[in-house]
Amino acid sequence: MARLLLVVFVCAIGYQSYHLYFGDQGIKRQEELAKQIAYQERINLRLKHRNQALRAQVDDLRQGEEAVEERVRSELQYIKEGEVFYRMVNKK
Repeated sequence: MARLLLVVFVCAIGYQSYHLYFGDQGIKRQEELAKQIAYQERINLRLKHRNQALRAQVDDLRQGEEAVEERVRSELQYIKEGEVFYRMVNKK
């Protein structure tokens, strides 16, 4: 009788241990979720920095003409009257 009780007890502990580790809410699942959360937090931080940079750029464009002029000159390659523009081309 004691052996049967011991076997049942060991089986119950084994079953509970299996579900504790591999079950839907088990330790493995918690580790996977922790990794996913850490990955998403890194993405969110990178996007937050990008948004801050964009906000700063928008504020610069709203505040002064110098920022607008700088942007137009760099992106559209505009030249002020009286300036000389030199383009260096590499020969291949």
